[in-house]
Order: sequence, then C-alpha cells, then structure tokens
Amino acid sequence: MVKKVQPVTHQPLITSKNISSEQLMNDLHYQQSKQIIQSLLNKGLISTTEFNEIDTLNKQSFLPLLGPGNIDTSRF
Repeated sequence: MVKKVQPVTHQPLITSKNISSEQLMNDLHYQQSKQIIQSLLNKGLISTTEFNEIDTLNKQSFLPLLGPGNIDTSRF
C-alpha cells in the first residue's frame, strides 16, 4: 500500500507582525504571573474570584500577546 504525501508549505496560517522585545518581555511577565496565581489558586490561598481579578489586572499591566497562553479565565 502506497500513501500519497502532500508537500509541506512553509506559509504561516496567519499573518504575523513584528514583535518588539518589550512585547515579548510583557508576555513573559504575564505568563510568569499567571503561573504564580494559578499555583496560589491550586493551593487554596486565593479564591476563583480573586484569581480572575488578579488575572484581569495583570492583562492590563502586561498587555500579553494573543496566543495559547492567553485564554479566557472567567470560567475557572
């Protein structure tokens, strides 16, 4: 049995823009802060409401890039 293989294209699925080092650092800081508050939530040190409030403030402070790590946390 022979499988037909399609050639791979290297075209992005979406158009990308130039990302500055400041934007990358903001995203990194947001992701780090999210890990910290997620840990606090998992340990029961903050409530779900507090988690969502802190996450909203962090999004305003760090302006994270859109991506897989930037999900709507209001359902937690």
